[in-house]
Amino acid sequence: HITNIILHLINTLLIYWLIYLLCDKYSVSFIVSILFAIHPLHVEPVAWVSSRKDVLYACFFLLSCISYIYYTKNNRKSEYYFLSLLLFILSVLSKPMAISLPIVLLLFDYYYNKKSNKNILPFFLIAILFSIIAIIGQKSISNIKSGQSYTLFDNILNASYNLLFYIQKMVVPIKLSCMYPSPDELGEERTTIFLISLIVLIFITSIIFLFGKNNRKLIFGLLFYIITILPVIHLIPVGQAIPADRYTYIPLTGLFYLSGEFIYFLYYYKYRRLKIINWFLIFIFITVISVFSFISYNRTKIWRNSLILWNNVIRNYPNVAIAYNDRGVLYNQSGDYMNAIADYAKAIEINPKYPDAYNNRGLSYANIGKYEDAITDYTTAIQINNKYAHAYNNRGIAYFNLKDYDNALTDFNKAIQLKSDYAEAYYNRGLVYDIKGEYEKAIIDYSTAIKYNPLYTDAYNNRGLIYVNMREYDKGIEDYTHAIDINPKFAGAYINRAVAYYLKNEYNKSWDDVHRLQNLGVKVNPELIKLLEKKK
Repeated sequence: HITNIILHLINTLLIYWLIYLLCDKYSVSFIVSILFAIHPLHVEPVAWVSSRKDVLYACFFLLSCISYIYYTKNNRKSEYYFLSLLLFILSVLSKPMAISLPIVLLLFDYYYNKKSNKNILPFFLIAILFSIIAIIGQKSISNIKSGQSYTLFDNILNASYNLLFYIQKMVVPIKLSCMYPSPDELGEERTTIFLISLIVLIFITSIIFLFGKNNRKLIFGLLFYIITILPVIHLIPVGQAIPADRYTYIPLTGLFYLSGEFIYFLYYYKYRRLKIINWFLIFIFITVISVFSFISYNRTKIWRNSLILWNNVIRNYPNVAIAYNDRGVLYNQSGDYMNAIADYAKAIEINPKYPDAYNNRGLSYANIGKYEDAITDYTTAIQINNKYAHAYNNRGIAYFNLKDYDNALTDFNKAIQLKSDYAEAYYNRGLVYDIKGEYEKAIIDYSTAIKYNPLYTDAYNNRGLIYVNMREYDKGIEDYTHAIDINPKFAGAYINRAVAYYLKNEYNKSWDDVHRLQNLGVKVNPELIKLLEKKK
């Protein structure tokens, strides 16, 4: 959190520097930087630790822009150019959203009324490369949970909605959320909302074209916003089609700049001689900053823990399926299985094609012993997504608990086929082989589970049991010791190692493990103690 705050403070100073280089006005720079620093939409990328990439990419992005401006202002000195290029690479490595920077650099040339040259080409080549990588990466992890596909017109409507959505949240930052409704969750109003957004956007664009096309400041501010937000408004269907506050971290700078220039114009030109108007403008600005600061402060409390966070989403937007699903996960982890099941059911009601919700409800059913219901949910998840390795594994566990080992084995095989490094599936298949008496196969699977997860204590423990049963005591003891080294409070491994030492006639070492168990507060089997006492 401290790192994010430090980066945000650095970015605020960089915003001040960048805007001053643009307009040479301290007051405009101050207005833009203070809005950037305290705006409620910027709470998420700072308060959420996982959003480190947003504040980090922004830092390199802004430094690259500043370096490029020095390059254009200082007879195109090569050191500024290469520094800008290096910083761009660091920015796009931090987050692919930085791919918009080459067009932003062209925008700076437009602002300064300078002709762009071929030196901008390397920036575009890097942006294209990382765009391809991002598209491949997003497709590989299947970010769109609903399984819906959209037409080009749908994407245009969605992009129009998102463009205006962020502007509305900037001006009136109420009902902010870490998760907003997806297009499918907007219900019957979706088409109407999207069409109105497109019409409004066309109208605004027409007005600007007719009356403001020669105003470089206006065009710069609007295009800066549009260009930098473009990668995440879903015009090109990559990733989720869901708005997020963190996406505005850099883009809002363009709109803040317009706000600063507008206030500057009113204060220093339009009403320069009307002191009462000037004082009124100052009062309005201080009021807005105070309100934004108050909202931002309260937003930080929402990020205190996950339950508060998801409760806030559900309170503001009760039709967001992922909020119910993720709150259900929290309930399940805390042992509140009935509330978890209720939340998963609500998520499924909102989005009947949500495989994660079915899978997670299956886990909660399994936790209360309703394995048949769990199997039904896992099966539905698999029908929606037949490459869902975790659902196959979980269904296999349910079959295993019902002693249906053949179906369990089939599901574990499928899970491994879909995810070849799936340590838990290898471990579970090892359990089936263990039950069936196919010990060599079980050892192979436990060993593979350990290969992919070297901290898998249960795999070490179970492999140790097989080795001891095969009278390979040293191997068994070695596995138990590995398990204990990883988890010094693993009572089962101490018990098993004590037995192995006893069978190996190393009674003192067996006693040592018994004493360790007693120190852990674990009751030791009286039969083992009697056997050891006989060997004194």
